[in-house]
Amino acid sequence: MYFPVGWPKQIGIPSQISTLQEYVVANRDRAIFAILTAETVSLWYSRPCLQITCLERSANSVSQFGSNQKAQWKPDSTMLAVVTTKGYIIFFKVEIDANAPNNQCLYAQKEDRRVIREGFNASMDSESVPAVKLSQMSYIQIPSGLSSLVCIRDELMVATISGSLQRIRWDGYVNGDMALSINSIPFSVDLQHTRALQLDVPGIYFTHIEYSPLLGGFAAVLSNGKAAFITSQSVKFEPKHIEGVWAQDLNDAAYVAVNHRYRLMAFGCSSGSAVVYNIDEMTGALQVSHRLAVSSKDYPDASQVTGCITCMRWTPDGCAIAVTWSKGGYSIWSVFGALLVCSLGDPHGSIDHEISAKQKKLLIKSMEWGAEGYHLWLIAEDATNEQSTQPVQHTKLLQIEFVKSALTVNPCMSNHEHLFLQGQDKLYINTGDTIVKSTGDNLAEGVSPTQEEPPSRGDRQSVLIGNKQWQIVPVPLTYLASNWPIRYTAIDRTGQCLAVAGKMGVAHYALFSKKWKLFGNETQERDVVVSGGLTWWRDFLCLACYNLLDQRDEIRFYPRGTKLDNTFSCVTKVPSQVLLLNTFRDMLIILCADCHIMLYSIERKASQPTPTVEMSKIQEVAIGNFIPHPAAVVAITLTSLRTESAPSRHTPETKEAESIILNVAGKLLMFQRDRSGHQILQREGVKHRPLPFCAPVMVASTVENMWSTSRSIANKSHLMEAMWLGCGAQGMKVWLPLFPRTEIKAHGFLSKRIMLPFHVDIYPLAVLFENVVILGAAHDMTLYQKTAARCNQPYLTLERTSHIYLHHVIRQLLRRNLGVHALEIASCCTELPYFPHVLELLLHEVLEEEATSKDPIPDPLLPRVVAFIQEFPEYLQTVVHCARKTEVALWHYLFTYAGSPKDLFEECLTTGQLDTAASYLIILQNLEKPLVSRQHATLLLDSALDSHKWELARDLVRFLKTIDPNEAAESPPLMSPITRAIYSPGGYITPPISPPVDEDMSAFPFASQSRKRAVSVTKNDYMKDKKDKKTSRSDILNIPKRPSSGSKEDTSQNAEEFFIDMILHRHARKQLSSHNLRDLGCFAANLEDYQFVAWLKKEKLRAGKVEDFVDALKSLHRDFNWPFPILSYDIFCQINKTSPVGMKSGPSSNLLDDDISSIMSDLEVVTVATPGRPLTLSTGGFRQRVPSDPNLVNSGEVYLKPQISRDDLSHTSLTEVSEQSSTLGDSDMTPEQGDWLDVISLNELEQRSQQLANKGPQQSEVELRYLLQVMLEAGCLEWSLLISLVLRDAMAVVRTVNTASLTETPLEIIARMREGLSFIELWADTECLGYKPFLQAIKVQSQQLAKLVETNPPSKFNSTKRLSISSQESGSNTDIDASSLRLSDSQSSLTPVKNLTQNEIEDVTLMEEESQCAVS
Repeated sequence: MYFPVGWPKQIGIPSQISTLQEYVVANRDRAIFAILTAETVSLWYSRPCLQITCLERSANSVSQFGSNQKAQWKPDSTMLAVVTTKGYIIFFKVEIDANAPNNQCLYAQKEDRRVIREGFNASMDSESVPAVKLSQMSYIQIPSGLSSLVCIRDELMVATISGSLQRIRWDGYVNGDMALSINSIPFSVDLQHTRALQLDVPGIYFTHIEYSPLLGGFAAVLSNGKAAFITSQSVKFEPKHIEGVWAQDLNDAAYVAVNHRYRLMAFGCSSGSAVVYNIDEMTGALQVSHRLAVSSKDYPDASQVTGCITCMRWTPDGCAIAVTWSKGGYSIWSVFGALLVCSLGDPHGSIDHEISAKQKKLLIKSMEWGAEGYHLWLIAEDATNEQSTQPVQHTKLLQIEFVKSALTVNPCMSNHEHLFLQGQDKLYINTGDTIVKSTGDNLAEGVSPTQEEPPSRGDRQSVLIGNKQWQIVPVPLTYLASNWPIRYTAIDRTGQCLAVAGKMGVAHYALFSKKWKLFGNETQERDVVVSGGLTWWRDFLCLACYNLLDQRDEIRFYPRGTKLDNTFSCVTKVPSQVLLLNTFRDMLIILCADCHIMLYSIERKASQPTPTVEMSKIQEVAIGNFIPHPAAVVAITLTSLRTESAPSRHTPETKEAESIILNVAGKLLMFQRDRSGHQILQREGVKHRPLPFCAPVMVASTVENMWSTSRSIANKSHLMEAMWLGCGAQGMKVWLPLFPRTEIKAHGFLSKRIMLPFHVDIYPLAVLFENVVILGAAHDMTLYQKTAARCNQPYLTLERTSHIYLHHVIRQLLRRNLGVHALEIASCCTELPYFPHVLELLLHEVLEEEATSKDPIPDPLLPRVVAFIQEFPEYLQTVVHCARKTEVALWHYLFTYAGSPKDLFEECLTTGQLDTAASYLIILQNLEKPLVSRQHATLLLDSALDSHKWELARDLVRFLKTIDPNEAAESPPLMSPITRAIYSPGGYITPPISPPVDEDMSAFPFASQSRKRAVSVTKNDYMKDKKDKKTSRSDILNIPKRPSSGSKEDTSQNAEEFFIDMILHRHARKQLSSHNLRDLGCFAANLEDYQFVAWLKKEKLRAGKVEDFVDALKSLHRDFNWPFPILSYDIFCQINKTSPVGMKSGPSSNLLDDDISSIMSDLEVVTVATPGRPLTLSTGGFRQRVPSDPNLVNSGEVYLKPQISRDDLSHTSLTEVSEQSSTLGDSDMTPEQGDWLDVISLNELEQRSQQLANKGPQQSEVELRYLLQVMLEAGCLEWSLLISLVLRDAMAVVRTVNTASLTETPLEIIARMREGLSFIELWADTECLGYKPFLQAIKVQSQQLAKLVETNPPSKFNSTKRLSISSQESGSNTDIDASSLRLSDSQSSLTPVKNLTQNEIEDVTLMEEESQCAVS
C-alpha cells in the first residue's frame, strides 16, 4: 500500500546550525516541520523543502534549562512546546513576520496573482513560502522530571517521572484540579468494574503516552513494561472518572502509537516486535488484533540485529505504520500487519550481507510522516563501528519518498480492477499500450462510449496480466504549484481516464490524447475543495466537494469531453460534508458526516451541445447507532450481493442494489434490504418506494480493502458475485456464493455463502475477477556502489506482482467437502492459458504440506485433490510436472494416491500424450530398475517415431544409449546424473542435451528452425566439420564415460546399440517403402549420428526400390505440397495437332477445359527464357503460393540454395558428375521427336510450359533439392529421378542418368527407372498433361536408359567398367564408350559432347569416396 521509490534524499543543514539533530515533529496539516538540535529550534517548509526560520538559544538558556529533547505543536500551529533535559517546558510563539517583504512571504511565486490573506493559517494555504518567526513566550519547570507529553484539545497532558499526570495550559499555567497520580487510577482487564485495582507498587510512572480523541482516551506505556489504555466517562477527563484497562499478556512494552481511523493501539516491545490491540465494544477490554514481527523465514537473524523498538509512526491516513529499532533499520507495515518494506536487507538474497550490515547501522533517532504520507522524514546517525566508544559527532536529515495506492483515501469501485498508485507529483498506472482496442475510434476523438463497460474486456484483462511496465503520468506543475499535495485520485473502468484532486480544484487526464484538462478560470478552481473523494461514472467526473464561495457541500458532475468549467457542471446540494462516495451501475452512494447514507439515481441526458446528468434522491439511511464515529468508516460500497445467494428472478444485468457494505475500522458491516415484512403492492402511477435496510451483520474483521464488481458473466457467476477481502497479515478472504444444484434439492442447513481464507505472497491492490488473478506491487533493491556510500541505502524501485488465486479457492472448498462447487468454478476457467498451472499449484501445495508433516494426518486432503484433478484432461500432465518439481522422497506419497507411474505411462501412450510420457520415463528411471525404464523407453520411441515426434525420438535415442546394460537389473539411484543431464530439474519438458547450434545435423532443411550451421560443400570442409562435431558433442552431452573393462562389456554395449539401430532402421524402412519421403527426411535430420546415406546405400535394392513410379510421384506432390504442372490451352491444341491419334481423344481434354479459365487468372510469369540465356526452371508459378516473408528461409537457419541455373547446379552436389558427358549422339534421335520439333521447337515448348508451371513453397523446394543430393550420393537413382521430375529440373535428370551410366549401378535399378518413366508417360497422357513438355524434354535420357538396359545384359553388367584405373593413372585423356549430354548455353536442344577430361574422371572417382561419408 505504501512503497518507497528512489534513494533517500539527504537534506542539507545550514552550516551555522549544529549537525546533531535530535527530534523532528510536524504540525497538524504537516506543512511545517520543527527540527530540534541541542541549542536550536528550526522550522522547515515541506514543499519546497527548505528552512524558513531558526531560533538559537543562548548559552545561558541552555545551561539553565537544559538541551532540547522533544517538542509538541499546538493544534492551530501557533505555538510550539519544547521539552528540555532538565525538566523544563519552553513555549515558543509561531507567527508571521510582518516586517518581511513580498507580502510577508519568504519566497513568492511571481506568476501568482492572488493577494495573500491575513493570518498564519491563511499563509499556509498559499503557494508561497511564508516568512515565520519564533519567539520565546514562557516556560515551566517540572521538578520531578518529564517523561512524555501529549496535546489534549487546548491543554498539554504531561507525564512525570514521579508518576503523576498534570494538565498544563499553553500559556504556562498548571491546571491543578485536573492533576492525578498513577496510583489513584483503578486498572482492570475490562470496563465491567469486576476486579478494578489500583497500583500499589511505588516508582512506577508513564514512560510514553499518546492521545486519541476518537478512542476517547490515551494509550500509555508504564515503566515496568506493562501497557494500558486510560479512558474517562467524562468529556473533560476529570480525575475521578478516569480508569485504566490493561493490555493483557504484555510485559516488555517500550513505545506506543495510536491509529485513530482504525481504532488500534500498537505497542512496541523491547524484543523488536510489536503487538497491536483493539477495543472490544462489548466489554471494553483490549484484544490482540495482530503482531508486527519480522519473520525468521525471510530474515533468519532478525531477532538478534533489530533490538528494541524506539519509534513508531502511523501514516496520516492510518493505513500503514513505520517502525524503527535501536540497533538500526526501519520497516513499514500495513494497518493489519502485512510487511511492506524492511531495510534489514532483501529477503530474496539480492543484497549481500555486507550491504545489510551497513544498513543496520543507520540508526534512526526520530521520524515523522510528511503531507499525505508521501515522505518520511528521518533523523539518523552516521554508520559507525559498533565497538567504538566515541560519541556520535553529527546526524543527518533524510527524506524517503513513497507512493501509495489510491485505495487508501479513495476506495471507489472504479479503482478496483486497475493497479493505480499515486505519488506527490506523479501517477503510476499499470496498463497496456492499447488497453481498450475496441473503443479506439471513440477514444481517439476524445469521446467516451456511453456504455459503462467497453467491449473486449477479456483482451484488456489479458493485457493487464501480462504487462509489467509502469506508465508514469506527471501531474502538471501549473496545478501542483498552488494545490500540492495530491489528496484524491481516480481512474475510470477502461483505464484510460485519470483524475486528481489536490488542496483545491480538480484536474483530469486522458491516456489516449496525452492531455490534461485544468480549470480555465482560476477563481473556480480555488472555490472548490474536494472533501469526500472523486470517481468516474461513464464519461463524467463525479466529485464530492465543498463550495467555498457559497459555503455549502455539493456533488458535482463534469463531462469529460468539454472544458473543465462550472458552466458545464451538474451540481446537487447535500446537507452535510461528504466523507465517502461510490457508484454502482447508475446509482451513487455517499456517506455524510452526520452519519447518514444517501442513495441517488443518475441519468445521463444527451442534451445539446453537451451531455448532462440528472440526479434524484432515492433513499436515506441513518447509521449513527451502528458506527462509533463517521471518521472510522474506511470504505462504502453498494452491491447486489446478499447473504442468501439463491438464483433470483432477476437477470444479472437487472439486479437491484441489495446491500450496503461498510468497512468500519476494519470490520465489514452489511446492511441488507428487509424482505421479511409484508410487501405493499405499488399502485399504478405511484412512485416506487425502495425497501428499507435491516440492521447490519458483521461479515469479516481485520479488513483493509474489499473488491467487488457490478459486472456479471453467466458462466462465471461464482467468481463475479464473490467479494474479495484483503486482510493484511491474514492474507486474503473470499466471500463466495454457493449456488444450489437444480437437480438436487438444497439442504436447509447449507449456507448460501462461505468465507474462505488463504495466504498470498504479495500485497493485493487489484483483483481481476474473470482471470482469477490478483495484482499487487512490491519494492526491489538495487545497489550502486558509488552512490550507496553516501546514504548506505540501496536504490528502491517499484515492481508489479501478480498471483493466481484459483487453486486457493479450490483447495478450501475441497477441504470443506464442497467438491461439486469447486468443480463448477474450475470448469468455467478451463479456457485460461494458465489453468494447467493452477492444477499443478493445487497438487504441489497439498503434497508438500502433507508429505512433510511430522504429525499424522487423520483426514488427508491429497486423495480428494487427486480425484478432483482426474476430472480434467490435464491430469497426467499435472501429476508428472508436480513430481518433477518435488523431492524424490515425496514421490511415494504422491503415487500412492495418483496411481502407479507404469499405469500412468501406459495411459499417456494410449491417449497420445507422448511428451508427458517422456516425463514419466524419468520418474520410472528413478523408481524402477534400468531394465524397466529401457523397456518403456523403447515403447515410447516407437510411438514417437510413428507420431513424427522427432525431437522426442532424438532424446529417447540418447537416453537409451546412456543406459549401461550391465546395470540394467540393479536398483535405481535416487537421481542419476543422466537424468539431470537430459531433463531440467523442474517445469515443463525442455529439449534435453540440445546439440550445439553449429552442429552438422542442423543444416538439414528438415531440421527445426532454431538450429543453425553453415553448409559444407567440399569434402575437406565436410570432414573438418565432422571432426569438430565429435569434439563439441562430447562436451555438450556431459555424460560420464563408462570405463572399458573387457570384451564382455563392449559386446553388451554393441548389442544395445544394434538393437536401437534396428528400431530406427525399421521405422526408416517403413517410411521409405510407404513413399513418405518428407517424413523420412525429418526423421534423419532430427536423429543425431544417424548414418542416413550409408543406410540408403544398403536399402537401395530393398526398401529403396520403387515399384509404382506413378504412386511415388503423387506422394511427393502430396507430402511436399507441390502442385502438379498445368498445360496451357493453346499448347494443348498444338500438341493435339501434331501428336499421334491416340492422344487426341482422352479423358484429360475435359479436365483441361474445366481448369483453364481459373488457372490463367492466377498465373504470373516471373522469368522468361531467351535464346541468349538458359532457361530458368526453378522460377515462376503461382506467386501467392510462395511465402512472401523473407524470414521464412533466413530466420536463423541456413538452407541449401535452390538451383536456379545450370552453372549453379554444377557446384551444389557432393557427387560431381559431369554435365558434359553423354552416352548418345545426334543419330539416336527418334522420328517421333523430329516431328515434334518440326511443329514447335523444344525451347519454345519448355518456355510456355514453364510460364504456366505451378511452383510449390520455397521451403519444399529446398527440402526436395537436398533429398535429390542425398539420393544421388546414396545411389537411389529411382528416387533421384522422381524428385527431378517433381522439380521439373532437366539438368538433375541428366545428372541422374549420367550417374547410372558412369557408376556401377545395378541393372535392375536402371530397368525400373526406364519402366517407371514409361508408366509416368502413360499417366501424363491421361491424367496430367502438364508433365508432357518436360517428359518430351528428357526423351533422350529416357532412351539412354533403354539403351543401357539393352546393351548391358545382367551377366556382363557387373564386369563392364566405364572408367579404368589405368586410364586414371596415365594422366592423359581417356576415351570412353559413351559421351555425355548437356544443355547448350545458346539452345536447349541436346548436342553431343566430346570425351571426358582427366579432371572430370577424377571428379567421378572422388564421388565414390565421398559417398562413404554420412550426410547428417
